[in-house]
Amino acid sequence: MTKFNMQEWAEEIIAAKDRRNLPVLFFPVLKNIDMPVPDSVKDPVNVAKGMREVIDEYPDTIAAVTGMDLTVDSEAFGVEVKFSKRQAPNTKNHIVSTAEDVRNLQIPDIHSGRVDVFNDAIGEAEKLIDDRPILGGMFGPFSLAANLMDVSDAMMKVVHEPEMMHELLEKCTEWLIKRAQGYKDAGACGVFMAEPTAGIMNPAMLDEFSSKYIKRIVDAVQDDYFFIILHDCGSVTDSVESMYNTGCKGFHFGNGVDMKDVMPQIPADVLVFGNLDPSEVFTLGTPDSIRKDTLDLLEAMKPYPHFVLSSGCDLAPLVENENLEAYYQACRDFNAQNA
Repeated sequence: MTKFNMQEWAEEIIAAKDRRNLPVLFFPVLKNIDMPVPDSVKDPVNVAKGMREVIDEYPDTIAAVTGMDLTVDSEAFGVEVKFSKRQAPNTKNHIVSTAEDVRNLQIPDIHSGRVDVFNDAIGEAEKLIDDRPILGGMFGPFSLAANLMDVSDAMMKVVHEPEMMHELLEKCTEWLIKRAQGYKDAGACGVFMAEPTAGIMNPAMLDEFSSKYIKRIVDAVQDDYFFIILHDCGSVTDSVESMYNTGCKGFHFGNGVDMKDVMPQIPADVLVFGNLDPSEVFTLGTPDSIRKDTLDLLEAMKPYPHFVLSSGCDLAPLVENENLEAYYQACRDFNAQNA
């Protein structure tokens, strides 16, 4: 097992003259190895093969990340999952709607559902990748709560039944601490924590129903060798301070924000990732348009050494290889021109 000091990793990225990149990339490379999406999220060896394929095809990627299957946490609680050969897994139902449902909800055993697939994938990936950090993926507390319930219902409960939401969030947070610790025990260097649903709340609500719970997870598991990178793809420009106060060691933003508005709000010793539109840029774009969009973003981010180029969210399986190559080549060309 290669142990990476993630604090030193971050410091090296910030000090480097060239711009680094870490798109949320897994599912698009599966077609290269003839692996259907369901196979890639049900077997730890297959997860590791997908991670290795990303590195083989795009060696500029600064870390290896498991596929962002955000159904795993919900499935552990008992939610049904729909698998498709062409799409990332999706949940099929909701299991919480009343206060009684919340009271009766049991926190799962850490081996529930497919959790072991992703924990074991860390060990399998370490056999194939030893030159960069290996990261897992998991939900954030409010997004998990909303997935167990229903997004619109969760937002109503935040306003009208906050006590119920806090009780549910307590259970989600206890679970996610166990989940993050499972990744850590397996040898992961950190996790991408996806909290997209929290992005629809105002800053005060985000503080109360998301950030304070994330901070508890951070305090429980984060150290110099295990980083939490918080992802929120909402319009959260006014909530950056709340996100930063969680203490996470990295922040990943979607295309719902202008990175020029975000970067000045986060100290220069903390990594910030973002934020090319996964749909408009990567899926619907052309190599020429992707090149332009990538170079434009890199140019705008010149004043911020702590910026890391990325997609704004997880990339869909159908993203074409030539679009991905155009993205990476644009970053290489930018670095060459600014050496």
